[in-house]
Amino acid sequence: MAEWIISLGDKVIKRFNIKEGWNLTIGRGTDADVIVDNTAISRQHTSIELKDTRYILSDLGSLNGTYVNGKRIEGPVYITENDNIKLGKFKLAVTMGDEDSETTIASYGAHPDTDDKTIIIDPKKLSEMAKRTNLKEPDHQLVLAEGRAVPDKISLKGKETVKIGKGRSCDMVLTGLFIADSQCYIVKHKDGYNIVPQRSWTKTFLNGTKIRDEHLLRKGDIIKIRSTKIRFY
Repeated sequence: MAEWIISLGDKVIKRFNIKEGWNLTIGRGTDADVIVDNTAISRQHTSIELKDTRYILSDLGSLNGTYVNGKRIEGPVYITENDNIKLGKFKLAVTMGDEDSETTIASYGAHPDTDDKTIIIDPKKLSEMAKRTNLKEPDHQLVLAEGRAVPDKISLKGKETVKIGKGRSCDMVLTGLFIADSQCYIVKHKDGYNIVPQRSWTKTFLNGTKIRDEHLLRKGDIIKIRSTKIRFY
């Protein structure tokens, strides 16, 4: 039986099989059939179905998109094992289950959702990152506008992720009933910074609207968590 893999660079992140008649969802949410715990993947990102011996791939309204042979798909499309498939920055492909095909890890970077997991950065990406450090980038900031937070201002320059919440490991620590240890993340993407709310009894608001999924931040946006307001510059 052909085995599907989801990989980042040379590292296999997930392996799964699909049988005739199955329709599997791939996403970051706990209700997905194949869970990829990374903020680049939407909670319900993509589905893959095996019907009449043919594979059908569908994007589920993901933020970073599903691509087949370089083209972003909107609805269901038929795919083959030879197609080049990307889920955001991750690759979806078929292998015959050869365990030796998994390449040794080159280096590690902190996972944006947990403190003890890793994502892989291959040597080429490390070289590209080193080159980018010499480029001038906008000095975006998170600044406390109302309420209490420690610290009351954070520069995002050079940061890939910033964690906001009640936990001591947060980059910006809040106080208040029912605020989660990890209430939300600010995550750097190629188009800017996204806010990524996490599961919590306390809801996260952006410009007065309750949010559940990732949103691109724009200069002047207000993030509200209970009585605390944080402005993005």
